[in-house]
Amino acid sequence: MKFPSKKTVAKGSVSFVIALITIFTLSSKMEAQANPTPTAPAATESTDQTAPLEEAPQATQEETKAPEKKSEIGLISLFVTGGWSMWPLLLASIVGFGVIFERLYFFFTAKLIRKGFNQDLEDAIQSSGLAGAENFLKENEGQRITDVLKNGMEVSQNDPEIFASGIEREAGEVITLLEKGLTVLSAVSTIAPLVGFLGTVSGMINAFDAIANADQVNAKVVAGGIKEALITTAAGLIVAIPAMTFYQYLQGKVGFFTSEVEEAANKIYKEYLKVKAGKKA
Repeated sequence: MKFPSKKTVAKGSVSFVIALITIFTLSSKMEAQANPTPTAPAATESTDQTAPLEEAPQATQEETKAPEKKSEIGLISLFVTGGWSMWPLLLASIVGFGVIFERLYFFFTAKLIRKGFNQDLEDAIQSSGLAGAENFLKENEGQRITDVLKNGMEVSQNDPEIFASGIEREAGEVITLLEKGLTVLSAVSTIAPLVGFLGTVSGMINAFDAIANADQVNAKVVAGGIKEALITTAAGLIVAIPAMTFYQYLQGKVGFFTSEVEEAANKIYKEYLKVKAGKKA
């Protein structure tokens, strides 16, 4: 410590301060000699405090090692755990998704009917009769509905009944082409859940068999069979749900095309009836 010195401070005050410093120094030395062991508890406390610090890394290492024991769930492990029923479900999924992709490609590339086709056909018939319908079909070539109506008119010989029979035959051929593969898709959506439920029954049988053969029953004894049962059930639903969804979607597109053909054919059929009755030339 440094004390400020001034010229007005007497020499006696300086000597008094020096004396106080000397007294405090001697007293501290005497206390240190009288109590030589106070530092020991500090040492023991430091050792006690350092001991948990040395054990802490071991605890953290054990905690970091614990997650490594957990098994990771993957598709291959789930497939193997599911048992024999996963193989027919895999085959069903390949067939189902193959049909879905092929049908989607067909419907998006095939020109079935454009928007507003029937309304434009009706306007053409009202303006020019059957001649207007023929000209309209020539202007809209390349569509499936145009081919059906055009072929029906070609074989009609101006007879409405012959025209109706021709339309039924032509439309039936096109609808058969549109429905290609939908039967397989319907079968996949129906069979896949049944195979999954059969795998569920198989897994439960394995679980009860493990209970029967075990001396002590615990969760680990039945976990394998129950896991197999749940995996097969989920796999069956995973295959069936997309198959049923796209079956309904594609069937809806077929139904829409069928209704549009019926509507267009009825317009031309009525015009044939008028011509036959002599009401319109």
